[in-house]
Amino acid sequence: MNTENSGPLVVATLMSVYGRDDAKAFTAAIKSVLDQDLPSGVVSNVYLGIDGPLPPTLQAAVAAIESQLFLVHRNAKNQGLAHVLNALIERLQREAFVFRMDADDVSLPQRYRRQLSYLQAHPEIDILGTAITESDETTGRQRVIRFAAGPAEALARMHWRVPVAHPTVCMRARVLTLAGGYPVESTNEDVALWFRCADLGLRFDNLPEPLLVFRVGTDFWRRRGLRKALSELMCYLRGIHRLHGWFTPAYGVPVLRFCLRLMPTHVSRWAYSLAWRRGS
Repeated sequence: MNTENSGPLVVATLMSVYGRDDAKAFTAAIKSVLDQDLPSGVVSNVYLGIDGPLPPTLQAAVAAIESQLFLVHRNAKNQGLAHVLNALIERLQREAFVFRMDADDVSLPQRYRRQLSYLQAHPEIDILGTAITESDETTGRQRVIRFAAGPAEALARMHWRVPVAHPTVCMRARVLTLAGGYPVESTNEDVALWFRCADLGLRFDNLPEPLLVFRVGTDFWRRRGLRKALSELMCYLRGIHRLHGWFTPAYGVPVLRFCLRLMPTHVSRWAYSLAWRRGS
């Protein structure tokens, strides 16, 4: 990988798609990456991981843009997000910064430019997210959600909520080297990675402006079932223990969140809509 200050600045985007993703949403997501308003001299390499077989509509969507991608990696069977992201990480070359993007969200055109500018001006920051505009396809409602303002708040509130929104992240490439890629022991690979990074002393921050539209699809709540909730609980318990040991009241927050996950959907929706999720 190149250094951040020698030669052209090369950045990577890691993106994954699997059989249940929506073809139209995927096309919009990857086009929002390919159409970024990049500063002069920045080279953008887009890495796509295909996690298992795809239906014909998704296959066609991938084929339509494949020539514009730097690398496409295919898993013969679905192995999960952490596995496919780690396969892409192993194939990274000389990129100085690594962006994350999901297959159903949309990055605003200025996202990469703003994040690169901030990270180049703040060498003490390792992982940078942004606020998001959450768009609910069921209700049509949109709202802005902000995350931790600075490294101190990110670390102090990790037991409460993620320090950065995963699909908004831009990180220095060395972060993934230090962390050893995404943990594969749970379905909450992003949360586990952030706890690992915090334990390594890496520093988080966020831009306050919403630079990504986060799509809450009609299957959002179906995917947040018991298995996902239990995996999330164990991920937080392990992470809190890593940072604070056994004796801390911080354990109460993920336990409460787990209980809310088990409540009827309308209760979970209500809790999800509370002011704390907007960064208040």
